Amino acid sequence: MYEKKLKPGERIDLLRDDLTDTNAWLEDKYPSDHFALMVDYYHHQKFTKEVAYVVILGPAQEKRRAVRAVATRALEAFGWRIMPEGGGDVIDSQPYPTSDLSAHQRLRSIARVKTALNQAKQPN
Repeated sequence: MYEKKLKPGERIDLLRDDLTDTNAWLEDKYPSDHFALMVDYYHHQKFTKEVAYVVILGPAQEKRRAVRAVATRALEAFGWRIMPEGGGDVIDSQPYPTSDLSAHQRLRSIARVKTALNQAKQPN
């Protein structure tokens, strides 16, 4: 799954959709914390589901690390592979604004992440 080739433009759309759903889920999981989620990816990794880093900005270091670990698990459940040793310039990508989500869209995002995490726990 990690080596799946994507069409030009498809990768960044999938990434932003997965980031948006993950961000909505994190906001539900950590409602009193204020943070920003983004990922960095290598510009030459354009057609596979790989990112270089998951980045959380905002809270104290200990909390950032905890939120980053949870966000990483969610993105990996969506099929993204974290590849910090890729080398080269990185480009960041952020989720779409979650404040624009309706309650229905937010619930759908949260359910999508929970489903992916549950499926990732299932043995093949």
